[in-house]
Amino acid sequence: MYRNKIYNRFMKNALGSIAILGSGETSPNLVSVHRELLEILDNSSDAYMIDTPFGFQENANQLVEKIIEFYKVSLNIEMKLASYRKIEELNTKSFFKSIQLLENASFIFAGPGSPSYASKLWHGNEFEQTLKNHLVKGGNSLFASAAASTLGEHTLPVYEIYKVGQDPYWEKGLNILDVYGLSCTVVPHFNNAEGGNHDTSFSYVGENRMKTLLNKSYSNILGIDEHTALIISGKNETFKVVGLGNVTVLNKEGTHIFEKDSEEKLNTLQKLLISDKKGSVKKIDSTETELNSSDKSTLKEIANLEIQIESIMKNNERFEMLVEKLILLRSKLRNEKNYELSDEVRDILESSGLQIEDSEQGIQWKVTE
Repeated sequence: MYRNKIYNRFMKNALGSIAILGSGETSPNLVSVHRELLEILDNSSDAYMIDTPFGFQENANQLVEKIIEFYKVSLNIEMKLASYRKIEELNTKSFFKSIQLLENASFIFAGPGSPSYASKLWHGNEFEQTLKNHLVKGGNSLFASAAASTLGEHTLPVYEIYKVGQDPYWEKGLNILDVYGLSCTVVPHFNNAEGGNHDTSFSYVGENRMKTLLNKSYSNILGIDEHTALIISGKNETFKVVGLGNVTVLNKEGTHIFEKDSEEKLNTLQKLLISDKKGSVKKIDSTETELNSSDKSTLKEIANLEIQIESIMKNNERFEMLVEKLILLRSKLRNEKNYELSDEVRDILESSGLQIEDSEQGIQWKVTE
C-alpha cells in the first residue's frame, strides 16, 4: 500500500513522456518514436537539442547540423540548439540562456557522445533540475545512447572503462527517471555484439565488468537494446517498447524481458525497479563557479533579454520575407493585367503600415511612421 502511494504521487507530478533509445536516434526505423513525442507541439511550441554529450568533439558543429537536418527532413520540425559544451561555461550568460530556452521548450533531445562527460556537466546544477521539471510540467523528451546513460542513479563511463581500460566504476547519474517512480541505472546498447570474440554487451563493458560494478554499488538495471526505444507516458501511466529489440530489467529477483511491441501499465515497471541501496556513489569532482544570488539573477536577466532580441530579429526576417513575396505577387498580377487583385494586394500592404512606391529602379517599400 505504501509503495502504491509513492507511485501515485510521482504520476500526479510527472505528466510528460520520455523516450529512451538504446541507439539509432536518427535511423529510419525509429522516426516514428520522434514523431509520437512531437505530436504535442503546435506552431508556437519549441523543440531544442542539447549538444553537451558531444560538446568536446572536434566535429560538434557538424553533429549539430546533422541532427537539425534530420528533424527538418524526416519530421518537418525546426530543431533549435540549447548549447552547453564546456564546464567553463557553467554559471555564465550562455549557460543561463540555454537554461531559459529549455524551460520554455515543449520537446528536448539529447543523444550521442560521452555519458560521463554529459553527467559531469549536467549533475548538481540548474541543468539537472530543468530536465526533471520539463517532464514534471508535461514536456516530452528523447534521450538516446550516451544521453540515455545519464537518466538513472548511476552513469556508466563507457569510454573510460572500455577504451581507456580503467577499472569499472560508476559516475553519478541525474536520476531523472525518479520522477516516474523508477529506481535504476540505464544501460543503452544493451545487446551490443560488436566485440565478436569478446563480450561487448551492457554498452560495451560486458557482463563480467557489469557484475563488478553492481557488487561495488548495487542498482537495478534498465537495459535498452540497440535500435530500440522505451517510451514512458506519465500522463497515461503506461510504457511500451518500439523498434528492433527488447527492454531488459535486472533486479535482485532476476531478469525480466519486455519484448518489442509490448505495452503495459507503468506500475508493472515500477514494481520491478524499486530502490534497494547498499552503497553510495562518490560525488563527481567539478569546477563549479559559485555565484551569489544577485550575480546569478543579473546573468539570467541578460540571457533572457538576448533571447527576446533574437526572437524579434527572427520575426523581422519573417516579416520582410512576407512583404517581399506580396510585392512579387502584386507585380505578377500587374503583368497579367489583373489590376483589381493587384490593387487589393497594395491595399493590404498599405493598411499594414507600409508605403509602396513604384519607380524606375523597381518597387520600393518602407514602414510608415
